[in-house]
Amino acid sequence: MSRVEKGASDASIEHIVGMLAAGERRSRRSFSFTPPENVLSPLARVPFALDLHGRYFFDHLSEFGSWSFFGALEGGRVEQEVLLPMLREATGAGYVDVRPLSGLHCMTVAMAALGEVGDQVLTVSFEAGGHLCTESLARRLGMEAVPLPMGNAHDLDLDRVEEVVAELRPAAIYVDQSSELFPIDPAPLREIVERRSPQTLIHYDASHLNGLILTGAMFNPLARGAHSLGGSTHKTLPGPHKGYLATDDPRLAARFAASASTFVSHHRIADVVSLAITMIELRDCGGDEYGRLVIENARRFAHGLDRAGVAVSAAERGFTDCHQVWVPAPAGSDPVALANRLFEAGLVVNKLDGLPGVAGTAFRFSLAELTRMGGGVEEVDELSSILAEVLLERDARGIAERVGALRSRLREPRYCYGPDDLAALGAPEEIVDLCRTMAGLHRATR
Repeated sequence: MSRVEKGASDASIEHIVGMLAAGERRSRRSFSFTPPENVLSPLARVPFALDLHGRYFFDHLSEFGSWSFFGALEGGRVEQEVLLPMLREATGAGYVDVRPLSGLHCMTVAMAALGEVGDQVLTVSFEAGGHLCTESLARRLGMEAVPLPMGNAHDLDLDRVEEVVAELRPAAIYVDQSSELFPIDPAPLREIVERRSPQTLIHYDASHLNGLILTGAMFNPLARGAHSLGGSTHKTLPGPHKGYLATDDPRLAARFAASASTFVSHHRIADVVSLAITMIELRDCGGDEYGRLVIENARRFAHGLDRAGVAVSAAERGFTDCHQVWVPAPAGSDPVALANRLFEAGLVVNKLDGLPGVAGTAFRFSLAELTRMGGGVEEVDELSSILAEVLLERDARGIAERVGALRSRLREPRYCYGPDDLAALGAPEEIVDLCRTMAGLHRATR
């Protein structure tokens, strides 16, 4: 690596602070439709501004009989007394591990626990909407990823799945959809496994769906036959960048724990506390409504685009059963130019090639963040109309102003505690003040 000459980069604090400010200003006049993203509540941001963020927590008291690290004992109590019980209740699982640091890290911990070197694992292929890294991760762990047979762009071919399971008797079926409109139901897979390969474990990676599952807006994979559940916590679940694993099987829980001990050192206690806050807020502040509205808003958004003349995937079956909506780039358009125009107008989209059943480039929308910001019927209808004007390259003058005006109506995240709520509850003044500062970061300006 060559040494960078002095002056070759703008390595100044002024440059960094300027970029941070520019990003904040942009976020205050924008809407993000990117499926892997959501926004933390003001209170859930607070742990990252506290001394806690730089401290370590290891549960050495229960493991070895005494503490070795003392810097985050209060945060550790939040993990043990609040977060773990809440996740056990929300998932219906007897065992939960919150040491994974992210969705991909969660996949690593889970897959290493589900199989051994030389084993075969059935996965959702990238072409069918699976995660880009699943196959390569399995290979690096010494396992072979075999694609689950699909009958069409969105559904498994269960007859062929049964044939493959009977022939291979795989160590696990790893249900991993990153790009999905109609989430795979694990119940038929469990029936196949029970008939053909009872030792095969079914793991449901719910990274994109956790906010819908844990608020009761869609089926619980554990109740539908999956042996384990997990994934990231910052997509439809509007928490920090983290992951968790849950199972009702004590032997599988022990394998997850052993795997986590190998792949995780410190699991970032500020993330843990932020996730605990998110779970409490969803319980106390209308999380069931949030989850339901995410799906309703996604369907309404798709119908609005469709009525405006925009081609939307899966129109024949109601567009979507989750937070995602897919829009193929209009024929003859330049997808890169369209994405850039949308971004400049304050509409942050996710441009992808290779979505299941879509030829060429498409835009993958999520309605989770808009819903989190309080968006409902009026906002969804207005945004679908605005997007249609840009996508169909109609007269789109004044779009940025219209988006900014709409964003100014949705000033802060909903379904959470605000600083005034905390003050009314008698929270310490320094925490209320920090929460007020974090709330101010969200507020749009006209």
